[in-house]
Formats: sequence, structure tokens, C-alpha cells
Amino acid sequence: MQHITVGRKYNEGKVAKIECVRNDRLQNIDIKDKCFLLIILTAGKLEFKVENEQFYTAAPAFICFAETQNPVLISKRKAQYTCIYFHPEFLNVNISFELLRKKDYGDIASTHDLFLLKPFINKAYVVPIAEAQLEKIMQSAGYMQEELKNQRDWYWSCRGRSYFMEIIIALERMYGLIGYGVTHQKSDNTPIIKNAKLRDAVLYIESRFDESVTLPDIAKAAGMNHTTLTALMKEELGLTAIEYLMKYRITVAEKQLEFTSVPIKDIANMTGFKTVQHFSRVFKSQTGATPAEFRKSAVQKRKDDLNGKQNSRA
Repeated sequence: MQHITVGRKYNEGKVAKIECVRNDRLQNIDIKDKCFLLIILTAGKLEFKVENEQFYTAAPAFICFAETQNPVLISKRKAQYTCIYFHPEFLNVNISFELLRKKDYGDIASTHDLFLLKPFINKAYVVPIAEAQLEKIMQSAGYMQEELKNQRDWYWSCRGRSYFMEIIIALERMYGLIGYGVTHQKSDNTPIIKNAKLRDAVLYIESRFDESVTLPDIAKAAGMNHTTLTALMKEELGLTAIEYLMKYRITVAEKQLEFTSVPIKDIANMTGFKTVQHFSRVFKSQTGATPAEFRKSAVQKRKDDLNGKQNSRA
């Protein structure tokens, strides 16, 4: 479950605790005490048994297993899928299985990363994927797999984590939007959108946040006029469609700034801003800090948290 660079003195021994495999056999799955398993099912059907519970799911869907489980594949029918085996440390170096089991979240709650793992912690198992999201998710998975395989320069693990972050954010958002996985356990903090057309609007925004999106585009995707859309968005989410778009872009940008060293100008482009100046203005208006200030503060806080944890163990 580890990719290790070979023959590169400046990067020798660097470890990324993640593995991405297309159409893995899924025989004798052994993840217990080792890693989480995220399966992105793009076609066909899969049937599993886990913890004496049997479930059957059709594409497109995320399938989530925690490190406390050993799922058993019962059947697969014309299934196409990508398996991502990962340790939560790849998401945040402060997160360990021991910490998650103790539910001692003190050192990581403030980093806002715990919510990204809720589908695994809460044993959601199956989270449907909206068709509008599927292409972007698979594109991110492909880019991540390429980075992990080729390791073409010093920043391969950083870019790999960046693409992984896009996938895991999409998973958590789908989990939050429907409010439950097959176990019907609700997400704590994300509002459940009951109106189907409004949900389509939100999914359209979140699947195309890096593009030039307009209000008429969103309204058309949701099958309503923009006046009705604006009223519904304000009523259920307290934001207009464009305000929601900007908020989502900044949420994604915050994660990229905090956990990658991708240049700010590239993050601006990745999150749909045409200029870094516009990105910086919107970012500061929503967070109270410039992107550079936010990154510096976030990195320092992570260092302080890690030092505090090490000192407490001494």
C-alpha cells in the first residue's frame, strides 16, 4: 500500500500511504488495522458482506470501508471500478487509527479534516455518486494514479494528495447532501437538501466549480428559471447560487492551501478564478486573510499541534 521513489537522491525514501488500483480482484481483502478502502464504482454492480451485513450496490457509487472491517466480495456483475487504499495520514499527518478509535479528536478537529472521513467513521458503506460528478471524480483519480506511478519530480506526492483531496471532498459532499449512506446515519454538519431540483443545482455547481459557471447555466441544469432557483437557494441554504459557488470554491482552495504546496496562482486556476487577484480578493472577503496568510497560519498551526502532541507524550 505504499509508493516509494527509487533512484532519486533528492527524494529517495519518500512514502505516500496510498495505492490506486483499477479493477482490483478484491479477493481476500485484508485492510484490517492497515488502511481505509474507497471503491469508486463506475459501471455494473458489486455485492459485499461486512460485519454480518450483506449489501448490493449499482454504479455510480462510492463504497467506503474502514480499517476495522474486512469486507468479503460476494459477487460482481459487469463491474468497472477504481480502488483507493489509503491511510488517513495521507490526508493529515496528525490523524492516526489509534486517535480515531479513541474518538480523541482534540488535535485534529480544528483542522476541519475529520468531517472528510465521516463516511468511513460512520460506516456509510455506499454513497451514490451524481452523474454530474462522476466524470470529474474519475479525472481526479486518473491524475492521482499517474502521479503516484510516474513520480516525475519532487512534488509528485503533493500533487497526488491534491487530486485525492478533490475525490474525498466530493465523497463527503455527496454523503452530506443525501444525509446518509446505506446505514442511514446522518452527517452532523451538512444540511440535507430535500428538493430534488435544488440538489441538482448544487451538484452542478460542485461538479463544475472550476469552470466559468453562470446563473443561467445552473438554472438550466436544475430545470427551473433563475428567479425560482435564487429564491429556493436563499430559503434552504441562505445563499444565492453564485454565492454558493464562490463559497464552495474557497472551501476547496482552503484545503489545497493547507495540505499542499501547489502555487497560489495554480490553486486560483484550479478553483475557477481567471486571475489570482480576483481569487485573493474573494478569499480574503470570506476568510479574513489572504491566501498566503492563510497557508502560513495553517501550516504553523499544524506544526504547533504536532509539537504539542509530541510534548504531551514525552
